[in-house]
Amino acid sequence: MISTAFIAACFFANIVVPLTASAYNNSPDRGALYYNGRYYLGSFFAWTKEPTWENASPGYEHDLHIPDENFFSGSCTSYTTLPAGYDDCPTAGIFDRHGPVYSFGSFDAKSIERNQWYYGAWRFTTHGNAWYSSVKLQGQESENKCLGLRTIWCMFATDTDDLLIGYYLVWGGWPRWVYW
Repeated sequence: MISTAFIAACFFANIVVPLTASAYNNSPDRGALYYNGRYYLGSFFAWTKEPTWENASPGYEHDLHIPDENFFSGSCTSYTTLPAGYDDCPTAGIFDRHGPVYSFGSFDAKSIERNQWYYGAWRFTTHGNAWYSSVKLQGQESENKCLGLRTIWCMFATDTDDLLIGYYLVWGGWPRWVYW
């Protein structure tokens, strides 16, 4: 029997709430999120205004927050076309208080160009026992807290913007794009 919660998740999966960025233009203002219904999510995104940064040596992270830690139970690998890009999936769940956050990022956000489309994707290895989960896509300026050392374990958020909320992942659902 299909639960009421599952029906609600499928219904609300089509509702997306785009949000505005902070005083700094440190998150993309155009983009899309793709989910293939299984193990793969991808995102195209761009800054249509000149990026501005709070920190002298900023980084940027594109964060995929999946609150139900039982939706994906295995490891994740991410990749990106951002300049000086990195896979931040190994840190997922380590410092996250409300479910794992899977990320990719750039060690050198000042090299991000206006009107340049970037791409990043996440590939997961194992599905857990949850059939649906909400998801939040966030952009964040980050700062390297380990001077002279370039590692994902030293990048910490200084300003976070919600890019996409109100979206649900449904395991086995149809592949689709959601735009902001």
